[in-house]
Amino acid sequence: MSWSRIRLPLLFVVLSRFLCGCGGFNGVLPPTLASLSPASVAAGSADFVLMANGTNFVSGTTILWNGASLSTTVSSATQLTAKVTAPQIATPGTVSIRVMKPDSTTSGTLPLTVTGSSFRLTSISPAAVTAGSASFALTATGMGFVSGAAITLNDVALTTSFDSATQLHATVAASAVATAGTITVGVSNPDKTTSNTLLLTVTAIPLGPVPTLVSIDPNTSPAGIVTPLALTATGTNFVNGSQVMWNGIAMATTFVSATQLTTAIPSNFFTNADLGTAHVFVVNPDSTVSNVLPFTITASPDTVPVLTAVANPAGTNSSQVGDPSFTLTLTGRLFGPGAIACLGTPGQPTACAQDLPTTFIDSTTATAQFPASALAGVAEIPVMIRNAQSVPSPPLPYFVGINIYGDEAADVVWDSQNNLLYVSKPSTSGGNADTVMAFSPLQLSDAGAVWVYQFPVNSNPDRLALSPDGKYLYVGLDGAGLVQQLVLGGVTPPTAGNTVSIGSDPASGPYYAMDLQISPLDFNTIAVARGIPLATKPATIAQGGVAIYDGTTQRPNVVSPASLPIPPLLDTIQWSLDGSTIYAVNNENASGNLYELAVSPNGVTLASADDHPGLFTIPNLYIHLDPMSGLIYGDDGLIVDPATANVQPSNFLVNGVMTPDVATDTAYFAAHTPADPNVLEYFVYLFNLDTTAPGPTLDLYTLQGIPQHLIRWNNSGDGTSGLAFTTQKFNCVYSPCNVGDGQLYVINLPF
Repeated sequence: MSWSRIRLPLLFVVLSRFLCGCGGFNGVLPPTLASLSPASVAAGSADFVLMANGTNFVSGTTILWNGASLSTTVSSATQLTAKVTAPQIATPGTVSIRVMKPDSTTSGTLPLTVTGSSFRLTSISPAAVTAGSASFALTATGMGFVSGAAITLNDVALTTSFDSATQLHATVAASAVATAGTITVGVSNPDKTTSNTLLLTVTAIPLGPVPTLVSIDPNTSPAGIVTPLALTATGTNFVNGSQVMWNGIAMATTFVSATQLTTAIPSNFFTNADLGTAHVFVVNPDSTVSNVLPFTITASPDTVPVLTAVANPAGTNSSQVGDPSFTLTLTGRLFGPGAIACLGTPGQPTACAQDLPTTFIDSTTATAQFPASALAGVAEIPVMIRNAQSVPSPPLPYFVGINIYGDEAADVVWDSQNNLLYVSKPSTSGGNADTVMAFSPLQLSDAGAVWVYQFPVNSNPDRLALSPDGKYLYVGLDGAGLVQQLVLGGVTPPTAGNTVSIGSDPASGPYYAMDLQISPLDFNTIAVARGIPLATKPATIAQGGVAIYDGTTQRPNVVSPASLPIPPLLDTIQWSLDGSTIYAVNNENASGNLYELAVSPNGVTLASADDHPGLFTIPNLYIHLDPMSGLIYGDDGLIVDPATANVQPSNFLVNGVMTPDVATDTAYFAAHTPADPNVLEYFVYLFNLDTTAPGPTLDLYTLQGIPQHLIRWNNSGDGTSGLAFTTQKFNCVYSPCNVGDGQLYVINLPF
């Protein structure tokens, strides 16, 4: 087979899975990220140096800021530093920080919080009282108050009523204002954080009339103005020396009359960090204070908004095909008046193709009418929002006819007897770790699981195999060196059957099941391709060879690298239809050999050390046997006749993960576009199984992780059918790409 078929960039991507411990293989140690200093910084701050602490740092390791590399200094194997510029922290939010080594392995993420001025005291009312006054109600106005917050007088908390996130009130005793002077007023939240302070003046002479504020003009402005904003305050009881206050800061004020004041608000008070409501009030020279009026700061029309979530009325980002139109809620920041939500197309996910009727709520929320026409077929639809004069935000996906289980899932199989998906959950899963779970394809949630089978902690369930009669489910427990047989009972939780120890390597410890297949002759017999989780030998993981187990008993003859002069690496296996042969393929290096293993009561033997060299390309995670034709299909798109060991003249021109469906004469792939494997955009491809003629495709432009195992499901109970596949974490090599924990994707057919 010609090497011209191997896409080198894609080869690098897939080999990185082996080197980073993804895709079912264990590899070199990635960097770890333990802490950041500082872990938070105020929006609008100046440039600063970020320190990352962790392990396994080497020369060339870089800090990633939301996926983009910073110019990084490697101080030691445990410490990195990088300069962060003021524009990068201009607005509040959360930044994802990771560390990447030169070999493209990356650490986990830590958040760096860019805080806004969200907790502050802007005014108190009254701000002045006459000495000897009776007890009175003190109102504190500001931002970021929470239930349980307390007004403090000279650091002593008062019994306080929580009115809202912007207002508190408390009773001040007469004894506190018996003599003239000043009292420091602040607010303390339950977490012991404290606001700035303001002064309550206790005067020895009677106070004048309290000013009132009737209106301010203007009362709104976009952020980003470059000249001071002229503001007119209209009210009563203004005097010469009255001052307009902006969020508690005195402005240079011109007294026009007892009913009017003017001032100019500096332009640096109108940044994206200031979006929302500013508090405006008037203070007279005797410290009497007016009521507060709001001033709204909106995003400037040319500011690009940030979209963080989209949700339907049920709170999800998915619908079924044929659902009616609904109101979509968009959440994010930097939304401005006149913002417009829009839909893109998978082929152009960053360009608006259809504007939606949109209602602006505030700088963080908008709603839009999602049309029924967009719900007519299976699709992943890019959703964006743009301000009046800006380009659209980066898109978020809305799924139609695609259900996603948003936690790590190692493998998936379909039980046609009970119309259930069985999913293995590894030790690193966020919830229900070390389990196998049963789902209906349309109920992919922990709460909707039909049953959950719990394994011991750190057993790390991975590869699955289901007997054709639906009676047995075999689970590879990578962390325990076992294969566990589960006896299925339909919708009731399974019971434990045979516990199969698959042996260990003298130097590396217990093997794990790289691939796991059930004999077509006896469903209590399995073949296992055994691997070692050894970081020091990343290129030869399949060192355990292929062994056959009858119940819990291993047959003595094993084909392993140590058994022959030319070490065969056997990563993926399939039984022949008559059970006399096991086909195995090396997917660890460039050889792509196909091996034929003869099966006997004593185990397996290999006729030749280099049986059929160079048939399959790399990457090629698994092989699949067509039960009708006996042909072998590779995830690399090749079709091989094992009887002649020849690659067929016509093949599928994609490389990813595949499943053959002989019932519909269709081959399904989840793969990159052949035209550009560097862009981590995946498609679902359909081909005619006999002619390899291409059919429809589905664009999955925001797939999270690398597809690992694709299956076909057909629910005879409700008539639905589709595909399902798992993905695993991917350490970003190319940009743009999606990084994160793997997921389970379930796609309805047809599309």
